[in-house]
Amino acid sequence: MTDLLKKFSDAATTVKSNNHPVRVCVYGAYREHLKDINPDDLPENIQIIYESVRDRLTSVRPKGDIGEDEAGYLAEDILHMADVIKTNYKRP
Repeated sequence: MTDLLKKFSDAATTVKSNNHPVRVCVYGAYREHLKDINPDDLPENIQIIYESVRDRLTSVRPKGDIGEDEAGYLAEDILHMADVIKTNYKRP
């Protein structure tokens, strides 16, 4: 779980970086921190969200070529998943 916490924390930092357009930050967060995650290793309540983010970012050509509006929604999903992982990690 600590590996997941680090991956999602790093992904959230990338999404919130504001160094690039949101779509670039979102794809960077996925590519650099989240792409190797097995959905079965995630809490059940975010598995479908992860799969949706993954499928959307990898189904377009070139990969990650999404609009800013959609990127905003995906950014919210990534931040939500990071919060869920953080909450689950803090449980006794």
